[in-house]
Amino acid sequence: MSDRVRSALTTVIARYTIEVVLVTLVIVLLLTSSDFGSSQNLDGVLRQSAFVGIGAAGMTLLIISGAFDLSVAPMLALCGILAGHLVGDVGLILAIIAALIFGGLLGTLNGVIVTRLRVPAFVATLGMQYVYLAVALAWTNGAVVVITNTSFLALGAGDALGIPTPFLFMIGTYAVCWYLLWRTRYGRQVRALGSNERASRVAGIPINRVKVATFALVGVCVGLAGVLLAALVSSADSTVATGYELNVIAAVVVGGTSLNGGRGTLVGSFTGAIFFTLVSNALDLYGIGSYWQYVATGLVLITALGVEGLRRRFWLQPA
Repeated sequence: MSDRVRSALTTVIARYTIEVVLVTLVIVLLLTSSDFGSSQNLDGVLRQSAFVGIGAAGMTLLIISGAFDLSVAPMLALCGILAGHLVGDVGLILAIIAALIFGGLLGTLNGVIVTRLRVPAFVATLGMQYVYLAVALAWTNGAVVVITNTSFLALGAGDALGIPTPFLFMIGTYAVCWYLLWRTRYGRQVRALGSNERASRVAGIPINRVKVATFALVGVCVGLAGVLLAALVSSADSTVATGYELNVIAAVVVGGTSLNGGRGTLVGSFTGAIFFTLVSNALDLYGIGSYWQYVATGLVLITALGVEGLRRRFWLQPA
């Protein structure tokens, strides 16, 4: 193999690691499981990946900015609960809008605590995770909110042109976030902030405003995921998304976004969300206990962080 070909292959693998791994996993599953390629199974994979994927879209921008949010699981639950309570009274559209606004407000609150009170994002969002969980438990008295509105339920169980509706929402979310990150002044400020906050401040970038806006964006994305998940399971409750924050952050990091901030790839986060759903699906197909999903997620996340040095060496600007 010539040096030029070897160099090209190395660069492609370094830049598209998760995509290469995903394609390899799909091939292995197609060869080893007769059930994997069924339309019902593939539909389920795409549908399930949307909930983590939508949250990961907003989280990608937040991590690029140099922060992250650990409170997304109870935020998702709260937005689903709100939509479930409202849809019967105000209709589908207003219930969705209310949930998105509510999610944005919760994210904004996180951002204000981080910026105005100068609390590190890890501590602030970990604390708010418990606050939001307590609010959700108090709101529902620990009970499940049953949803029967057929139009609302179609958001989770329906499809368009043979593609699951939640997955279409996921594609749309990534399109919006891609535009914000790479085609707007805000996106340039997010990347600059994550690369060097001190230099960004000297350059006149409104640091606090950008941070709060990015936390709010995460809240809106999580709110949408909460609506779709509630629609899929026909209910909402305070613990419906336990562990969601780990899956979201893992999808972003495995996709190639640096925890140090400054750079990242939405394409990688999109692929990472599908990858972790496939891992869970593979465990189910092989009859392995679902609790091993957490082991697999942790091992993949550690491996991804371990090859971060390789990514830095062969980094090319993501699409």
